[in-house]
Amino acid sequence: MITQLYPIYVNRSKRTLFDGTLHGFKTALCRIDVEFENLVQPMYGQDLLGTEIEQVFLSLKGCLIPRNSSEYSDSMGIYLGIIGHNFLPDAPFLPPHFSDDEL
Repeated sequence: MITQLYPIYVNRSKRTLFDGTLHGFKTALCRIDVEFENLVQPMYGQDLLGTEIEQVFLSLKGCLIPRNSSEYSDSMGIYLGIIGHNFLPDAPFLPPHFSDDEL
């Protein structure tokens, strides 16, 4: 059962949500056409500490956002900087549809 949804930001724009698991993270990346294997040092917030994704992936490959950072203000988010990632910046953020298996 999902208890919390965490946002993923790409180039500082909110792009999708995931449930805190590694599988959910990889699924969310597929939805926005980002390759998991190509991620380099994602930044993540304090509220992700203790989640599966933090324990399995972020603690090894990522960097924790400092508490008083104004650049990365969402303590629940993962921030990815991906050169050349294109999307419609004027399109509103709409949460993705979750199937019954994910709920």
